[in-house]
Amino acid sequence: MEKLFSTKRSKILFCKMVLLVLFLATDEIAYAGGEGVGSKFSTFQVATQQNKKITGTVTDENGVPLPGVSVVVKNTTRGTSTNFDGKYEILVRQGEVLEYHFVGFATQEKRIGGGNQLIINIILKEQAEQLGDVVVVGFGTQKKESVVSSVSTVKGTDLRLPTRSLTNNLAGQVSGLIAIQRKGEPGYDESEFYIRGISSFASGAAISPLVLVDGVPRSMNDIEPDEIESFTLLKDAAATSVYGAEGANGVVLITSKRGKNQTTQISYRGEYGLLSPTRLPSFLDAPNYMRIYNEALQNSGNSPIFTEDIIAKHASGIDPDLYPNVNWMSLIKNTTSNVRHTLNFRGGGEKARFFISGAFYNESGLFRGNPKAEYNNNIGLNRYNLRSNVDFNVTPTTLLRVDLSGQYLETNYPAPGVGTNGLLQRISTAPPYLFPMVYSDGTNAAHPRNSNNRINPYNLLMESGYAKEWRSMLQSNVIIEQKLDVITKGLTAKGSVSYDSNATYLMNRAKTPPQFTASGRDDKGNLIFSKVVDEVKFGEPSESNRGNKKIYIEGSLNYKRLFSDKHDVTGMLLYYRKEAQTHDQALAFRKEAYIGRATYMYDRRYSIEGSFGFTGSEAFSKENRFGFFPAIGLSWIVSNEKFFEGISNTINDLKFRASYGKTGNDNTGGARFLYRGTYSNAGGYHIGIGGSGPLNNMSGLAEGRFEAPAIGWEIEDKRNIGIDISLFRNRITLTADYFDNERHSILLQRRTVPEHTGFRDRPWQNYGRVSNKGFDASLSIRHNFTDDFSVGARGNFTYARNKILEYDEVPQKYEWMNVTGRRINLPRIYIAEGLYQESDFDITTDPATGAKQYALKSGLPVSTISSGVLPGDIKYKDLNGDGQINDYDRTYDVSNPTVPEIIYGFGANMEYKNFYVNVFFQGAGNVSTILGSSNPQGFFPFKYGVDESSLRSEVTNRWTAENPSEDVLFPRLRNVAFNHNEQASTWWLRDASFIRLKNVEIGYRLPKEVLKILKMSSGRFYLIGNNLHVWDKVKMWDPEMGNDNAGMNYPLSKSYTFGVEFSF
Repeated sequence: MEKLFSTKRSKILFCKMVLLVLFLATDEIAYAGGEGVGSKFSTFQVATQQNKKITGTVTDENGVPLPGVSVVVKNTTRGTSTNFDGKYEILVRQGEVLEYHFVGFATQEKRIGGGNQLIINIILKEQAEQLGDVVVVGFGTQKKESVVSSVSTVKGTDLRLPTRSLTNNLAGQVSGLIAIQRKGEPGYDESEFYIRGISSFASGAAISPLVLVDGVPRSMNDIEPDEIESFTLLKDAAATSVYGAEGANGVVLITSKRGKNQTTQISYRGEYGLLSPTRLPSFLDAPNYMRIYNEALQNSGNSPIFTEDIIAKHASGIDPDLYPNVNWMSLIKNTTSNVRHTLNFRGGGEKARFFISGAFYNESGLFRGNPKAEYNNNIGLNRYNLRSNVDFNVTPTTLLRVDLSGQYLETNYPAPGVGTNGLLQRISTAPPYLFPMVYSDGTNAAHPRNSNNRINPYNLLMESGYAKEWRSMLQSNVIIEQKLDVITKGLTAKGSVSYDSNATYLMNRAKTPPQFTASGRDDKGNLIFSKVVDEVKFGEPSESNRGNKKIYIEGSLNYKRLFSDKHDVTGMLLYYRKEAQTHDQALAFRKEAYIGRATYMYDRRYSIEGSFGFTGSEAFSKENRFGFFPAIGLSWIVSNEKFFEGISNTINDLKFRASYGKTGNDNTGGARFLYRGTYSNAGGYHIGIGGSGPLNNMSGLAEGRFEAPAIGWEIEDKRNIGIDISLFRNRITLTADYFDNERHSILLQRRTVPEHTGFRDRPWQNYGRVSNKGFDASLSIRHNFTDDFSVGARGNFTYARNKILEYDEVPQKYEWMNVTGRRINLPRIYIAEGLYQESDFDITTDPATGAKQYALKSGLPVSTISSGVLPGDIKYKDLNGDGQINDYDRTYDVSNPTVPEIIYGFGANMEYKNFYVNVFFQGAGNVSTILGSSNPQGFFPFKYGVDESSLRSEVTNRWTAENPSEDVLFPRLRNVAFNHNEQASTWWLRDASFIRLKNVEIGYRLPKEVLKILKMSSGRFYLIGNNLHVWDKVKMWDPEMGNDNAGMNYPLSKSYTFGVEFSF
C-alpha cells in the first residue's frame, strides 16, 4: 500500500485505473426528457437553444486538482466527472444548479445565471473544516449543535510545540484541564494532568483521566503531535457516563489523522532546538562556605575551625589539589539540543485512503560527557514513531480500517543507581572545599569519608558506568463498519479488535574507579596519596525487563436519521471487553461493559440525550462486579428560535446546556482482590511451650487482610450547566461551564474501628466522600481587517476546588487538626510569627567564659521539638495556648494545596501578508510549596554536618547577630541539624502561583508565486521560543516543580527552536 501511493504520479495512475473501470462498467441511461443518451460519467448533450457549455477546474484548498469529482445537475441524472487534471465540461440550462460531490469534501452548489459566464472554477473544502460542527464524543461523533455535554476540543496543530511529551503541551491550552510538569528528564518528563481537579484522596487511586487513542485505551506520552487530528476532553456525566466505572476522572480522546480522497500530499517538518534549564540552583564557593560554617559553629557555642590563612589559600587557587574551590554545578551544561524530523504521506481515492507518518526525535542531556570514556555517561533520548492508517471501501456499504503504529525509545543514563536526580542530589551535599573534582595529575579524588552520602559527584558521573533502556510499543487496530440501510435507513454496525504490546529492557553496567585523598606534598612537591576506594571494573551487565500486552474488542450498532427535516434521532448500543496481561502477573486484568446512548433533537432547537454505562471489573467480587452509571443531558439553541432573528447578526449562536449523571472509578487504590481475605504464618500465633521438641513452638495461621466482599468502585455524581455563544459573525466565541461534583464510596481503611472489636487489621470499606466544584471557560476572538492583515486572541480558565466531606477520622483534639472539611493535598504546618529576638530572653553571662546565656522569658511558649532556642530561631504560634509548641499547633488552614486549583492560558496572534506572530502565556494559581520539605539534606545548611553539605547561594540572606532582621530567608545557622527550624511552617511556605511565557512563534509562509515555482502546496519557516520566562515568588527553582526534592530534580527546560515545514 505504501508503495502504491508513494508518489503523486502513481496516485494519478491509480485514479486513471479506477475511473476507467467505472466508465466501462457503467450502464448507459436516458436522462429526463429523453433528449439523448449518455454515460452517467460523460458529458450530456441537451438539444435546446438555452443550453450553455460550462467548463472549469476543481481543486482543493491547496490548489491541487481533484480527479473524479462528480459534477451533477441538481435533481436530474445528468452529470459528468472531472478528468485527471481536475477539469470538466457540461451542458446546462439557465437557472439550473450544478452540484460538486467528492468523498471527504463538502458538497458545493453553483446556480447558472443568465450572463456570459462559461468558466466556473470550484475550490472544495474538506468536509470537517467546512462544516465545523462535528465533535468527537465517547464512542462516536456528533454534530456540534446537538451536543448537550461539556466538551473541549483543540486541534492537533495547536499542540505542536518543540517538546518530547505531548502532555507537556497541554497546560493552558484547553479549558477544564489542569496540567503540571514536575521534572524535565528526557523520557520521563511527562506532566501530571487532571480534568477539573482532583476528587479522590485514596492512596494509589487513579486521579488522572482515562486516555483513549482512536477509541482504544493507550498512553499519549510519546504520540507525535503531527499524527493528531483532534484532542478532546470529555468533562461532565453526559459525556463520560458511557465509560462507566472508568469515567469519573474525565476522558481524553485523541483522534489520529486519516487518509483523504485527494492527490497524495507529502509533508515534512524539521526542527533544531537549543535547550537550557529554566532555573538551576547555585551554591557558595569555598571561602564563603568556610566563613559561614565558622559562623554556624560560633552560633552553636563552638570555636571556628577555618583560619583566615586557610580560607585565603582556597580563595587564591594557589594549590587547587590541597585547597580546592570547586563549582560542582559546572558538571551541568548551560545548553543542549533537540532535533525533530517528521514525514507524512496523505491521500487516496474512492476505494482506499491512507495516512502514513514517520518521525524521529532526539534530545541530549545537560550533563558533561567524559571524552576519555568508551561509553556515553550522559542522559539522552532517541525516539522513533511510525503510524499507518488505511481505509478501504470494500463495498459501497462496507468500510475497513487497518491501523498500525509503533514507538521505539532508546534512553541513556549515567551510572546505574544514580540516574539524573541522584547526581543533582550528590551535588547538593558535596562541600566545595573538601576535595577537588579530580587531582591535577588525573588521579581520581575521593571524599575523605566515602559512603553512600559522601561521594565525589565527578566520579559518579564520569567514572561509574552507565545504563541503557529500550522501550518498544506496537499498537494495532482493525475496524469494520457496515451500513445496514437494507434493514432501515441510517443503521450501521461496527466491530473492532485491537492488540497492543509493550516491552521495556533495562541494562546497567556499573564500575568504581580507584579513589584517593591527598594529605600533602613530599619534598619534590608530589602529592602524597592515600587510597580510600578500591577499583571495581565492569562486570556482567545487570539486566531486567518488563512488559504487557493488551487486547480490546468492541462491537456496536449505531442509528442516525433525520425525519421530516425536524426530528433528528441517533442511537447507539455497544459492548466492549478488554484484557491486560503484565509479565509479572499470573492473572490478567479484565473489564467489560454494555453501553447505550440515545439523542433526539427537534427542529435544531431542543435536544435531549440519555446514556448509560453498565461496566464490570474482575477486581471486585462476583456479587458486586457490575455497576450502572446513567446520565441525561438537555440543550436549547435559543439562536434558532424565530423570536431571535432580529438580533441574529449580533448574537449568531446562543445555546444553553445542562446535564446530570453518575460515573465511576474502579481504580480505587487498594490491593488487588480486596474482597478475598488473607492468612499468614508470619508474625502470627505460636503453639507449644517453647524448646526444640517437634510439637513445641509451632507456628499457627494468623488473619492477615480482612475480607471485604462489598468493596466496589468510587461513584461520582456530576452536575453541569453551560453556555455557548458566538457574537459578531462568529468573531467572538465563548464557552463557559459550572460544575458541581460529589464523589462517594472512596476506598479507605476504617480509622474509627475500636480496638476491642478484635480486628488484627483495620477493614477496608468504600466510605470516603469529596465535593469538587468550579467552573471553566474558553474565549476566542478573531478579526480580519483586510485580506492581508488579521489578529486574534484566545484564552481559557479553569477553577476547581475540592472539599473532603467524609474521611472517617477519629475526631482530633482541636478542629484545625481535622482533615474532614478541608481540601486534598493540604500540608499541616506550624504558623511562624517571625524570629526570636534578644528581647524574648532573659540574658545572663557565664562568669567563667563570659558567654551569654539565654532563657526564654516567662509566658512565652516552650518548644518541645528541640530544646535551646536562641535569638534568630523561628518563633511558632501556640495555637491551643498550652504554653508549648508541639504537634497540636500544626494546622491545615494556612496553605493552598500542592496541586493548583487554577490553571489558565491566554495568547494572541497576528498575520500580515506572509508573516505571522503567535504569543501564548500559561499560569497557575491557588497552589503552595514548602521549601526543603522533601529534601532537607539538600536544602537546610549543615543538616548532616560540614562534610555532607553544600550551601545554596540564598544562605547569604540569613539572620546574624549583626543583622537581626526578620526579613531574611534562613534563620539562625547552626553547625548541626536543628529540627525546630526545619519544621514545615509558614516560614518556608511559598505561594507557587506563576505566569509563564509559554511560547512565542514568529514565522514566514512562502507566497503562492514561490510555491508554484517550487511545485509545493505550502511552505513556511519559523522560530519558536518555549518556556521563555516565568514570574513567580518561589525564585529558588522553577515553581512548577513544586517541593519535590528541593529543586534538585532534573530541571525543566526552555528552548529556542528553528523549524521548516513544507508539503507538496
